[in-house]
Amino acid sequence: MVKNLTPGTVLLVGALSLTAGWLAGTSSPRQEPDAAASRAPSGPRPLGSPANVAPHTRKLRGRLDTQPALVQGGGRNPFVFGARRAPVAPQRSDEPAAALPVAVPEPDTPPAPQIKLSGIAASQEGDVSVLTAIVSDNGALAFVKTGETLPSGATVIKVEETGIVIMDAAGITQTLRLP
Repeated sequence: MVKNLTPGTVLLVGALSLTAGWLAGTSSPRQEPDAAASRAPSGPRPLGSPANVAPHTRKLRGRLDTQPALVQGGGRNPFVFGARRAPVAPQRSDEPAAALPVAVPEPDTPPAPQIKLSGIAASQEGDVSVLTAIVSDNGALAFVKTGETLPSGATVIKVEETGIVIMDAAGITQTLRLP
């Protein structure tokens, strides 16, 4: 029988059932609450009302009276800073103080330049192939050929297909290879 019903019919029956239940609930007479329930306050208790608080208050006051009195300054109040005490002067002794070794500061040497070879490029100038090195010199990208100077002051001695040879201002040569 249920298989023969159309979806519109099922929807209509459901809506009528809900409406009938709603009307039946609103038309029934209201039941009056119990007399005991009407005497109990339904909202929050106003301040100063002694309802069921007196036994707890007496118990807490009894505990407070039986506690030993705190010595002045013996308690801890996290909301009050303590008074500052006078600084204690260091005691002097007749013995000479042992001489501490004095550290000799080392002269500041500038960091060595960070030169990295990123690549080698080849170009034709006439019939000759010219190699150009792509170098990162302390973060600055430079395209240099043989005989040119890098921003850090190093001179490019030779550019080859696999690496370059540079010489810094102190005359130290260094060979950088492609990774």
